[in-house]
Amino acid sequence: MSELTAWWNLLTLVITTSPVPSNPDTSVLRLIMSRWRLVPELPRCAKLIQFDGANPRLPADRLRAYDGFKREVRELVRADADFARTALSMSDELLFASHNLAAAVHAVNTTYMLVSQHDYVLTRPFDARNLLRTMAAVPTVRHVRLNVRANVARGFDSHVVNFTGPSVRVPLSKTCGWSDVPHVTTRRYYLDVAIPNNRGDHDHGKHKFMEESNHYKMMRNFAPGGCWALKQAVAKGETNPPWPDDFDRFGTYLYGWAGERGTYMEHRSLRGDQPQWGLDGPSRPFARGRGKARGRGGEARGRGGKARGRERGRRKGRGR
Repeated sequence: MSELTAWWNLLTLVITTSPVPSNPDTSVLRLIMSRWRLVPELPRCAKLIQFDGANPRLPADRLRAYDGFKREVRELVRADADFARTALSMSDELLFASHNLAAAVHAVNTTYMLVSQHDYVLTRPFDARNLLRTMAAVPTVRHVRLNVRANVARGFDSHVVNFTGPSVRVPLSKTCGWSDVPHVTTRRYYLDVAIPNNRGDHDHGKHKFMEESNHYKMMRNFAPGGCWALKQAVAKGETNPPWPDDFDRFGTYLYGWAGERGTYMEHRSLRGDQPQWGLDGPSRPFARGRGKARGRGGEARGRGGKARGRERGRRKGRGR
């Protein structure tokens, strides 16, 4: 495993998708798939596109557009070289974000995954081979995000420091922020940590984003022993305060050194100014009065700081 010969056979590129106003247009998806070429050998990886089921409350034209999008993607898989080795997985019912991602994980059969949503585009190369070598050699490096902004303490990333060691072959920084913005991880990590944390959340996590169920468990807001306490210690000027005892269980890192520009990913909104889920009124697709909109664009849902809940004045600022 030290050299990871033919490492691309160990990694699946996972993209989750759902109905958006841009359907049936495939231009962003085509751009996503073409940009994998920035990393040598990455296009050789297996690819999986996981389609969530449509909300039955969507108007008929939106449902038809989503069906048209699926047809277009099937044709791309058949005819476009950038979609080589791509499998399609489609849910017949609305799963919502976290359970749709869980469905994708269960369909993966490689050790490692690069997990992304359908609106993130790679902007510059990263050393995928040596990242996998690092993760194989340092099991506590479990979740490595490709940031959309500088690797600084902001929003979700409440504390960021460089991480070094004899087996670390790529630039990494530890972060007290769990986010589902594009990241490299293992299938086992999702099965053992991320998905159980979601299933243990309110209503089995089906109304949650995966990062809600994991980030706040790691933060332990207003309680001792978590990343929230670490953030408070840093704010008070304490030097080198200890990281939470359970940090290695979450194993959250940013690719690149602390303070660097990051920006390995760019967010391309597929929703524009349309209400989330394509519906007026409450953004949650299941029941009225179940939380605020968690917009999937800009600083709000955090393509740079996905605010969906609490931080940012108890609204969750997903610092990517």
